[in-house]
Amino acid sequence: MSRIARFPRTARPDAAATRKAQPTPVRSSLADVAALAGVSTGTVSRALSRPEMISDATRQRVEEAALRLGYVANGAARALAMQRTMTIGALVPRFGSSSFPTLVQALESTLAEAGYTLLLSAPDHTRANDPAIMRSLIERGVDAVALLGYEHEPDLLALLAAHRLPFVKMWSQGGSRGPAVGFDEAQAAALVVDHLADQGHRHLGFIGGRTADNERARRRYQGLLQAVARRGLTLIPDATLETDYGFREGFEATQALLARQQPITALICGNDYLATGALSALNRAGVEVPDQLSVASFNDNDFSAYLHPPLTTVRVPIRQMGELAARHLIAALQGGSPTSPPPLPLELVVRQSTATAPASTATVRRRPPRAQP
Repeated sequence: MSRIARFPRTARPDAAATRKAQPTPVRSSLADVAALAGVSTGTVSRALSRPEMISDATRQRVEEAALRLGYVANGAARALAMQRTMTIGALVPRFGSSSFPTLVQALESTLAEAGYTLLLSAPDHTRANDPAIMRSLIERGVDAVALLGYEHEPDLLALLAAHRLPFVKMWSQGGSRGPAVGFDEAQAAALVVDHLADQGHRHLGFIGGRTADNERARRRYQGLLQAVARRGLTLIPDATLETDYGFREGFEATQALLARQQPITALICGNDYLATGALSALNRAGVEVPDQLSVASFNDNDFSAYLHPPLTTVRVPIRQMGELAARHLIAALQGGSPTSPPPLPLELVVRQSTATAPASTATVRRRPPRAQP
């Protein structure tokens, strides 16, 4: 009778004993990095926290040594010694279907060059002025704050004042309520309206963001009304729609506008995302752009030149805004007294989505859906 041999059962090692037996990783120190890089500990500290003060060659040598040793600074100790966390807060509501990611990227990269880390809060528009969000940023020890837009609740600004935190407002400018880096929305609207007026358009439609809870949308619409009145044009009430910013929203709003059969020759959209949806809806309905209807917009996003047809739009200096806002905060934290720059320049980029108005104002109608093959 055969016997099945079994391997002898070995006792499992005690987990606690195993942990004790493993060597404890040695944490590299500032002195270790300095020795490997061949510099002083002060130079290492400056290279990692204030890289702009160090030559590129020395900074690279220090960074390579820190990477090789796996060195990570003790953030809490450094913050205690410096009385700073080297962290900048940013309050930028609603990221989707907007130009704000480009703005934040420029803000972050410019801050990073000076050794700062960006802590971003991106709430819904309805919570953009919630003091609880600002309190949360302050509790995390931010040294300064970048805010989107010009209009903010007094309670929110009072929190910044109480904690003596530098701040800067991005995107819009106007009035004297704190430092701001931005452009003139009225000028942006005037560029579009003047272009269409010069092309013979007299009856306009507009699809924009919701003005009740969006300061940028409100300022853009107000600027549009001013420019339309100045040029003696007509903004058709039943061809003026508010919606959320997005491709789908622009598509659906344009479908609703076409269903109303309003006599317009040009459609202005609040941003390029809405305009992209509008072009798609017009194409599906068989409305020829720009022969039957011109379409113009704002912001000049990267995709705008590649639409069909390429989109006429106002080029907004989005990256420059982020960079200037970062430099403003850095200067303030370094003891300076930076002032708001003048409104940044805007440019109308004329492409193939706008043309001379038709000889007569005709009602833009939706054609029957195309037959499916």
